[in-house]
Amino acid sequence: MLSKRDFFAIFLMMATLFFIFQFSMVMKAQENNYDENEHVIEVDLHASDVSVVEADKKVWFIGDIEGGVGDAVRQWCTYTRQQLMTFTEIPEPVMGAGVEAIVIDPGTINIKNKTDKILKLADMGACMIFGDLPDAEYIDSDEDLKKLLGITKVVRPSVHVEGVQIFGGFLLGGETVYAVNKAKPEEERFEDLDLDIAWYDTGLGTKTYIVGVMDEDKVHPYDFPKMIWRSYYNGTFVYAVNGDYLQGMMGIGFLHSMMYDTKEYYIYPIVNANCIVFSDFPCLSSENSEKLMSIYSRNAEAFQRDIAWPGIISMATRSEFSMTCFMSERYDYDRETDISGDETRFYLQQMKELNAEAGRSLDYVGSISLADKAKYSREYYEKEGLNYRFRSLYIQEWKDELKPILEELEPDVRTVVSASRKNHPAISFCSENVTLQYATNKADEYSFKNALLFKSLLTSLGYTNVLVNMTQALWPETAEDEWQNFFDHVFSYVTSYWSDRLIFDATTISESDARIRKMLSAKYSDEKRDDNTIVLHSSGADENFFIVRLHDREIVKISDNAEYTRIEKDSYLIKAKPGDTVITTKESEEVIHYDGPF
Repeated sequence: MLSKRDFFAIFLMMATLFFIFQFSMVMKAQENNYDENEHVIEVDLHASDVSVVEADKKVWFIGDIEGGVGDAVRQWCTYTRQQLMTFTEIPEPVMGAGVEAIVIDPGTINIKNKTDKILKLADMGACMIFGDLPDAEYIDSDEDLKKLLGITKVVRPSVHVEGVQIFGGFLLGGETVYAVNKAKPEEERFEDLDLDIAWYDTGLGTKTYIVGVMDEDKVHPYDFPKMIWRSYYNGTFVYAVNGDYLQGMMGIGFLHSMMYDTKEYYIYPIVNANCIVFSDFPCLSSENSEKLMSIYSRNAEAFQRDIAWPGIISMATRSEFSMTCFMSERYDYDRETDISGDETRFYLQQMKELNAEAGRSLDYVGSISLADKAKYSREYYEKEGLNYRFRSLYIQEWKDELKPILEELEPDVRTVVSASRKNHPAISFCSENVTLQYATNKADEYSFKNALLFKSLLTSLGYTNVLVNMTQALWPETAEDEWQNFFDHVFSYVTSYWSDRLIFDATTISESDARIRKMLSAKYSDEKRDDNTIVLHSSGADENFFIVRLHDREIVKISDNAEYTRIEKDSYLIKAKPGDTVITTKESEEVIHYDGPF
């Protein structure tokens, strides 16, 4: 039995704890200035400031520029400031033309019986890249083409391999194998790479970067079918791509890696931004509540607050990403629904505490126009008296009709995120003042090809943009769309596969917009002064990011206007202010030397 003194002591302690808890929550709420977007970075750079190509850096592309290989080459040249010249037929060689690379796409033009013309182009000395290969039967019949490609024998016109192995030192991220673990047959759903390829033997002097994996009990690893390799023909490096790896956004990283392979060192600008975005979340209208009530015994508002949001917080905390949530005031415009201003403020407060950013979604269904949707969205926040600066918009598919809307109705918007890329660049300006960022991966759709795309984009742009499509969960059509199944995939893939294992920064969409503007407008060049000194000349923004890749060398010093961080062996991230950045290198201590008698 408690005495009065003990009872009073316990009462005072509980009252004190209650006061401290309540006081801390009040202070936290007062300090949470949710009406302010701290992620806005004012960068006065526009489409007219995009850096022009260097006249002395040319790339020849032979094929259909609208094809997949053409898409990759066009983006690569844009980001590296190289002048792109396109041909639909094999052109005559031009000696001393300053051509850095010649990319041929046999998938979109006929090169059969034209090897003599291709050999003349090889004599120009520029790196030659076959973005695809003609059929194996033809290659086997053309001895000159086989010699150019370094092929000694066509083992089989077609063979099925079990997976793909990328050797270290090519793409960033080290050696990787994309193959189903035989002990985990459920991984078969990840298998979407082209595993039916021609099997070639290559001769001495060739170097292999990717092979098709087979049963080692039947085929020695040295003899695995080659997917990407390099030959050396009369002083010219010739790359052969046996598969669809040089297509679209994925191809940019492979082109960068091939160029690095041909040079003593290789420097190129990057964005340095990893983003994760949630589309149409939170939805501030109580929509589809009947369906959600039948599944979760909660209406739309309660489902988002009690079930979805805690899971997202857990994932954000574990993965340490900087997310952007594109809020939807209303999705279905053919039905009247209530919108809660309290919900709007609740999520803005929550995002503030998570260091997340809010944007606005322009996704909708119903019989209104896109302009009316944009107007309704903007007016809702004005009516609520919110001063939050929404600098980014989300739309499922970019439409040209959005351009005048941005110019006339959305002057504060600085960037648009779109899910469906089609043939647009991964990052670009869509108007004078607005950048366009495409989702590079969908969070709930992991596959080997998507993982390889992720790896390639980190290599080429230091940029990824992973999309969590919350409309799928808020308007479920199948059991797979229901939150417990949808989020199981999202959480697993984001924390395991869509997390950058290198050193690039996690950013919100506004932060990546600022870096994209700087990257696209940066002017740069480089030179080698002596065996140990490289000078990077850059101008434009207050700072830019570059990747420097070296062969068996390491950076030991950099000038005061820059700083460097090692990504992995032979690769560094440079953060440089305008001016001359002097990079001092030495031979890597990881290089093994043999000092014996031979």
